[in-house]
Amino acid sequence: ALQTAVRSECGIECRLSTAGGTSDGRFIAPTGSQVVEFGPLNATIHKVNESVPVACLTPMVRVYQGVIERLLLGR
Repeated sequence: ALQTAVRSECGIECRLSTAGGTSDGRFIAPTGSQVVEFGPLNATIHKVNESVPVACLTPMVRVYQGVIERLLLGR
């Protein structure tokens, strides 16, 4: 549902990976559990004064709405 919503709302293909230093998914995935990490990427992530521009949040709201519609309403 998330891959489809991201593709539909943002025109981006998701990358399936548990790599990366900030991903706790690398610890959880080996247990067989499904892991989804979704959020904005920006230059200040995990730094002093970390912030996200409001303009980056609007597409994310649409993606979350798309995920909910797909999972709960079967769209």
